[in-house]
Amino acid sequence: MIGLNYEQIVEKIKKEKDVDGIVIKQKIDEKLKQLGDLISLEGAAHIIAHEYNVKVYEEGRRKLKINDVVPGITSVDLIGKVVNVYGVREFNKNGKIGKVGSFLFGDETAMIRVALWDTNLIQHLESNAVREGRIIEVKNGYVKENNGFKELHLGNKSSIVFDVVDDIEVKQGTLRRITVEKKISEITAGENVNVNGYVVQVFEPKHYDSCSECYKKVTLQEDKHVCNEHGATTARRIPILNFYLDDGSGNIRIVAFREHADKIINGKEFNELRNEVMGKKISVNGKVVKNEMFDRCEIIVNGVDDADDTKLIEEVLSL
Repeated sequence: MIGLNYEQIVEKIKKEKDVDGIVIKQKIDEKLKQLGDLISLEGAAHIIAHEYNVKVYEEGRRKLKINDVVPGITSVDLIGKVVNVYGVREFNKNGKIGKVGSFLFGDETAMIRVALWDTNLIQHLESNAVREGRIIEVKNGYVKENNGFKELHLGNKSSIVFDVVDDIEVKQGTLRRITVEKKISEITAGENVNVNGYVVQVFEPKHYDSCSECYKKVTLQEDKHVCNEHGATTARRIPILNFYLDDGSGNIRIVAFREHADKIINGKEFNELRNEVMGKKISVNGKVVKNEMFDRCEIIVNGVDDADDTKLIEEVLSL
């Protein structure tokens, strides 16, 4: 990890906060169970140190693997391969006009989105110096969480070094959200969670017309679909599916949009869908939001799969 290794981090927390080492290691083990292979042992230790407000950074920086970075790190160097370039866009926020560029970056452990905020760095994207397949080193970046994903941000103190090694093997796969495995009764608004349960109620799917670029709802004006951000656009028909999931500790409303709704609906008529889905054991990960109108928490789906029967049965029987 940055500055200190696992045992050094535990020892530093013990000394500064007078906490028993067993308690610290238990907290680290719990964090590892929550995040699974998204984080290393030293990465989990770093998170616990942050929770205790214990600084474990050294002066200067060390190179990390992408899998080891965690939100809150303020200075990190990474070497990897550019997997995909998302380009540059202009923004106007509170009267401030600027540009932001981004690309997908990977090494043998994971992939991460990189956001560029500095004009000099953005020029590397605009000139095609940062391009798919090129190996680069990003220096002095900081890590943030954005909608449950880890992101590396590069500002005016950051830099990019090109062609630092001959080749890097990139771990294939999609970006993974930082999710926590929880029972429904334990979740709170703002978390990114994974819950396993049975579908106990399902509602007829609804649809809305969205912008083809940003997926936000559009309005019909003089026979044209208009997006507030992109103007006249081609409308896409977006499905919304609502259902309730119960894991024995409680139940919660699940809201699935776009491809997640399509995956469940799978072209079926409502009666057929309801008969197939009711009572089915599934695993849902997503963002917990507060529905202020009904004063309840709901989960906005980021992914849905069949649940592990054995694991789910064990969880229910343990309640």
